Amino acid sequence: MLILRRAPSVVADVPPLDEVQQAALAHRGGVLRVLGGPGTGKTTTAIELVVARVESGAARPDQCLVLTSSRTAAGSLRERVTARLGRTSTEPLARTHQAFGFGILRQAAALRGDPTPRLLSGPEQDVILRELLAGHAELGTGPVWPERVRLALGTRGFRGELRDLLMRAVEHDLEPDDLRRLGAQYGRPEWEAAADVLAEYDQVTALSAPGAYDPAWILGAAADLLDEEPEALARLHDSLRLIVIDDAQELTAAGVRLLRRVVAPGIDMVLLGDPDAAVQTFRGADPRFLADGWHTLGDGPTLVLPTAYRLPAAVVEATARLTPKIAALGGGAQRQAQPGRPGGTVEVMLLRAVSQEASTIAARLRAAHLRDGMPWSDMAVIVRGQGRTATLRRVLMAAGVPVAGNATDLPVRDEVAVRPLLALLRMTLELAQGERELLDPQVAVDALTSPLGGCDAVTLRRLRRALRREELDAGGGRTSDELLAEALVRPATLLELGPEAGPARRVAAILAAGLRAAAVGEGGPSGRWAPGVTAESVLWQMWSATGLAKEWQGIALAGGHGASRADRDLDAVVGLFDAAAKFADRLPQAGPEEFLTHIESQDIPGDTLVARSPVGESVTVLTPQAAAGREWRLVAVAGVQEGVWPDLRLRGSLLGSEALVNRVSGRPTNFRGAQAAVRYDETRSFLVALTRAREHVMVTAVRSDDEQPSVYLDVLDPEPTNVADDGSRGFDTVPETLTLPAVVAQQRRLLLSPSAKVRRESVRALVRLADAGVDGADPDRWWVMRTLTDDRPLREGDAVVRVSPSRVDNFQKCGLKWLLTSVGGDGPSIGAADVGTLVHQIAHDLGDAPAPDLAAEVDRRWGRLGMRDGWISDRKRAEARDMTRRLAAYFDLARDRGWVKLGAEVDLRVVLGRAEIKGSIDRLERLPDGRLRVVDYKTGSGRVTKADLPTHPQLGVYQLGVDAGALAEFGTESGGAALLQLGAAANQGVTLNEQPPLTEAEHPSWAAELVARTAEGMAGATFTATVNDLCSTCPVRSCCPAWPEGRVL
Repeated sequence: MLILRRAPSVVADVPPLDEVQQAALAHRGGVLRVLGGPGTGKTTTAIELVVARVESGAARPDQCLVLTSSRTAAGSLRERVTARLGRTSTEPLARTHQAFGFGILRQAAALRGDPTPRLLSGPEQDVILRELLAGHAELGTGPVWPERVRLALGTRGFRGELRDLLMRAVEHDLEPDDLRRLGAQYGRPEWEAAADVLAEYDQVTALSAPGAYDPAWILGAAADLLDEEPEALARLHDSLRLIVIDDAQELTAAGVRLLRRVVAPGIDMVLLGDPDAAVQTFRGADPRFLADGWHTLGDGPTLVLPTAYRLPAAVVEATARLTPKIAALGGGAQRQAQPGRPGGTVEVMLLRAVSQEASTIAARLRAAHLRDGMPWSDMAVIVRGQGRTATLRRVLMAAGVPVAGNATDLPVRDEVAVRPLLALLRMTLELAQGERELLDPQVAVDALTSPLGGCDAVTLRRLRRALRREELDAGGGRTSDELLAEALVRPATLLELGPEAGPARRVAAILAAGLRAAAVGEGGPSGRWAPGVTAESVLWQMWSATGLAKEWQGIALAGGHGASRADRDLDAVVGLFDAAAKFADRLPQAGPEEFLTHIESQDIPGDTLVARSPVGESVTVLTPQAAAGREWRLVAVAGVQEGVWPDLRLRGSLLGSEALVNRVSGRPTNFRGAQAAVRYDETRSFLVALTRAREHVMVTAVRSDDEQPSVYLDVLDPEPTNVADDGSRGFDTVPETLTLPAVVAQQRRLLLSPSAKVRRESVRALVRLADAGVDGADPDRWWVMRTLTDDRPLREGDAVVRVSPSRVDNFQKCGLKWLLTSVGGDGPSIGAADVGTLVHQIAHDLGDAPAPDLAAEVDRRWGRLGMRDGWISDRKRAEARDMTRRLAAYFDLARDRGWVKLGAEVDLRVVLGRAEIKGSIDRLERLPDGRLRVVDYKTGSGRVTKADLPTHPQLGVYQLGVDAGALAEFGTESGGAALLQLGAAANQGVTLNEQPPLTEAEHPSWAAELVARTAEGMAGATFTATVNDLCSTCPVRSCCPAWPEGRVL
């Protein structure tokens, strides 16, 4: 029989405790403060305090409570406490302060028979504030804001500042009248205005969401409840015997107020923390309480943990140089901790660019993993903010370093996988209600190219062409956008198309599933939805129709570069369904369109308890706030730049939230004092980042024209060994990244070493790598070792070579460009070329028609170009009309001069030696003297100089063909040729660039010689890349060896 047992996630061994920790466990009665620096065992002490009370029988597990600052830390503490006790409890043993306050409110509501309270999410708070401010602006009501902030009232940044100010006010137990009074007292009119918003915010949330609490209100509301209901306070006192506050330096004013209500005789309270390690000060944490204000909870002793067990000597020495830069709150006794063991390293590295910084970190992480056997999960990269995160993640993943997916910093509506789903949901609801018949073309294109449709640019172009071809064959003239929008609603038009219609069929299936789910109730299309129709039900049917769940799951589980993308997309979709489910629970009568309005109005990301993709073996990239309380063997602290770390900008400077806290709590209120407080907070966060490492720390920064390293580098490493000539810190060398491509490149470079021994070793290494199948190691696959695959000419012997008059000039300017563009290298046509083709077609089909007729034909045929409506299309259409106006003006001039039109789009073909001249003449005329003249329409912006006109290659070749009898039915003598400028190169009147007959040229045979040379060149085996004035717009420049981008194979 096979028995499966889950491996324990937490080791439950009894930890060794020093004398100070034992004294903490033995403490009874009143309040105890335990101070300790990073790694001194504060959290271990917190856990053992609970274990000791339970095992001694002094308290049951349910009578012990551990409070901490974050949900992640609370979850870790719960696991560790439960593992040590070997039993479960009816109440969570570890919680955040907010969860504790919420539990008090929930219990009271249940006993009163009131609805279960709930938390307002961050996005909901933002939506309420936005609606309040928008209503004030629309009605001209509301508070009077200072002139300096009025232009910002509608911005997301202003709402963020306002939320911060209101949260700080509530945390310090300020009512709207209190805030208004402080504003008047200290000359802060923005506080007076915010007081009105606070009062209105309270009223709106009380009416629209009864029982809902803003997170900043929870602790204050719980404290108010305990003040107002003695029975609730008595119940709480009866249920507790021990309260342990871990990371007490993160306590806010509201948290302290609640603890003051809870503390009582018979309940022991232990505070553990380090005033130097506060990282939540931007959210209202005040480490001064742990340092000096803790006596308000009661008198008691203070213990200082003496040993930093987690930290090696090198890290402790570095922290000893850093901590004096922080104000020593409470005397700083915890700074004297001794290292737990010798060794460790602290590297300070200065690089020239952010890319070098990321490459250096990647090389260090891979070396630790491959050479030292360190698991990826034992490594982390800590950055001050999100600015460098994207570059770090990209370089790390490119170097083969698995990176843990970060929690999104986007609202769910803006996630790549969610945005097209919401757009299709809106289209589905409008179609179901009869508000539209077709999709919005832009939504159609976005859905096709999104992860839902999976259509790339090439496939989309093929689909457009296929739909346009069928439309034109049927005599229609709709644009490809219109055809796409129709095909997704009426997919029968896709049945006869090939694989290019696959993405469109998928999107059409999603729409069809949504329409089936979005059933309309009685009353027709304008009525309400049928029973059971919710945003969640419609979204679920649409998502099921995508068939992407299993596909993305397989990609995520397979690993590789696409795994993190699939993980994030799945997480985003799960987050969307979580939001839809919560919306349906809160507002069961609301329709799916109201959910759309709700979710699309959220400008900030929401927090969620929905399970996310597992991290697995990977390197974590995070901020100091997220790293607090965690540890790794190797930590890279990246982006330590001046102005970034420390960031000395004053917090809440727009509305003065920090100034409010300073006024209420008695902090210094002058600029110098406020800036010092910010500097201390920044140094605390840097200290936390530095002390997350158990063995090795690397601190990196960049010095360039745009960035300078932080002063923290000189604090950690005051005497660098690498010094530049000017005495400044020198740059460090970027190490080789231990990846197979890097190893191959290094060994190939060593083949050029002057040392024969080194060359032999490199050869042996490359042979070993080639035998293992590593790309680039086998010399047979090196470009430099390859010979020409074929040195034969394009045309053997005396084979005839087709020479187009319009291509002769291109070949003369650059033979390589002619070769590559003649076999498709010029890519798809662009708008200007399409407009020119349209004008040529109209000129051929309508002949010498008047200007109004030509302009009307432009409008009639414009839809054939498939250009989207907008200012670009309008401008191009106006340009086409101008071209037809100039064309009509030329027709009038030709009639006046006696130039008789013989034909349009006349084929020309004649063989001269090896050359077969073949082309199409835009306009053929007979001059009054009986000779022929070729006129070529030019719709572009290129101008021909007067000096170049006599030997213009295209006109000369046309004349050569005429003189050679290519148009014998019209005549055999050329009277010249001309370029009729219709585009931007034209002047106000008719612009006709005329070339005299070849017989009148200084060298009459120049055109024949040019054609002969061109034919020989086009038939040859070698084509030269020539730099000229058209290189900047060359479509094949990326393949041209004359330019750097074309030299890369």
